[in-house]
Amino acid sequence: MVLVIDYGIGNLASFAKALAHLPVPFTVSANPDDLQVGRRVVLIGVGNFASAMQELRRRGLEDALRRFLAEPDARLVGICVGMQLLFEGSEEAPGVAGLGLFPGIVKKLVPQAEAPVPHVGFDEIRFDRPSQMTRGLPDRTAFYFTHSFAVMQPPPGCWAASCMHGATPFIAAVDDGKVCGMQFHPEKSQSNGLTMLRNLLMRDEVEG
Repeated sequence: MVLVIDYGIGNLASFAKALAHLPVPFTVSANPDDLQVGRRVVLIGVGNFASAMQELRRRGLEDALRRFLAEPDARLVGICVGMQLLFEGSEEAPGVAGLGLFPGIVKKLVPQAEAPVPHVGFDEIRFDRPSQMTRGLPDRTAFYFTHSFAVMQPPPGCWAASCMHGATPFIAAVDDGKVCGMQFHPEKSQSNGLTMLRNLLMRDEVEG
């Protein structure tokens, strides 16, 4: 079972439409108690880091996420701002603590020649090595981005994929086996995005 957290931040309709293409049961809920139901939880997000964290805390979802992740077979997937929330904080919201599941601070992208901010559109990502997330996808697969902030350094000991913004690399995806994040939007990345979602969200159904 896949649970998509509804906390008022993010395009739930677009993401649910993408999940409907996968033969996997899912539900959308804002109830913190429901985080104990499924072993795959998705945290999507768009917009402002501070607003997203405020809503998670106001609805009791931050504490629920921490209880959920204490379970041995829990799996959390953060997407776009949902990925940024996995880190300690962001330059977009000084003084606002993130979930701190990964070390590091989200930084503002710097405009460069032929690399404006926000970074919008399809761009290739580079895998540092194979992983469950990239099964069936070649290195330099393209995904859809729309963001002005990003993580610049991979957390120690984690699998990571990178993307270039002009001459500057940033982290496009990260995974430690229990928590993973994607700066891009898999639901807007056509077949490549569906393949990655299938890799992450259907493992329980495949393995039983």
